[in-house]
Amino acid sequence: MQFCFGIPYGGLVTSGGLLGFVFSRNLATLSSGVLFGGALLALSTFNLKIWRLGKSSLPFILGQAALSAALLWKNFQRQRKYFQQVFTLLLGGNPPPKNLNASPSFAS
Repeated sequence: MQFCFGIPYGGLVTSGGLLGFVFSRNLATLSSGVLFGGALLALSTFNLKIWRLGKSSLPFILGQAALSAALLWKNFQRQRKYFQQVFTLLLGGNPPPKNLNASPSFAS
């Protein structure tokens, strides 16, 4: 039943690569989206065919998981500063700076 998530996700990644190329004209975006999305779609489709035959589709599941992990790692490396900002916001924001110097006292 992993194809229930794999087929839509593969389509989303493929269409994201196509839309990214339309807006940025960057061939790396197109090739990355089509490569990862197409591979996810293919593995999910084969997974569905094997599942219908009643056989084990574990290799296809592991392939989908490996591709999804590689895509996550690739995007994490590219968008690291945005992930850090979101993580900081989720944890409650940056703490106020600590005042290391004692405030000067005024002698009267």
